Amino acid sequence: MKVALIPCGTTDWHGEGRLLGRVELPLTGEGQQQCAAWAEQLHSVGLQRILHAPDELATQTAAFLARRLSIPTKMLDDLIEVDVGLWAGLTESQLKSRYPSAHRELCESPLNVHPPSGEELGAAAKRVNACIRKQVKKNGEETLGVVVRPFIFAMAQCALEGREPSEVWETARNATVPLVIELTETTKAKHE
Repeated sequence: MKVALIPCGTTDWHGEGRLLGRVELPLTGEGQQQCAAWAEQLHSVGLQRILHAPDELATQTAAFLARRLSIPTKMLDDLIEVDVGLWAGLTESQLKSRYPSAHRELCESPLNVHPPSGEELGAAAKRVNACIRKQVKKNGEETLGVVVRPFIFAMAQCALEGREPSEVWETARNATVPLVIELTETTKAKHE
């Protein structure tokens, strides 16, 4: 079984390096071009369905890809991005200067972080891990695409690849292109 983790297409905030959190922003023209290129790349993967978060950006990205690939989509509430609360819209340098200890914790042990007025990252990771496990079990050998925002992308990647959760922040910052993960029988068994 293969799972293609697909980041949401570009928004105005991506270019500015701002944390999106759950802020609703539309795809830019560049984001649509990005999705068209991704559809070409993903064509050979043989996706049979695209799962996506319930926000506008993930829905737009999934719909764009699904039209190009002629496959169905399904929205899953548990794939919603981490609520970063008061951090939404901040750049990393602003986050580092305004919340230095939280930024350090984000780099070293991100699942212990709880953004002010937001969601605890550890709780979000458990939610996403349970959702991914359920979908792997439910969809058998189907090749799935999963369209999500950066933190959930990183948490899903760590869960699927058995990576350390300490890599969530770095992975989220670099979640800019689709990633196809082949689940072996051993990794698949961990998710069932």
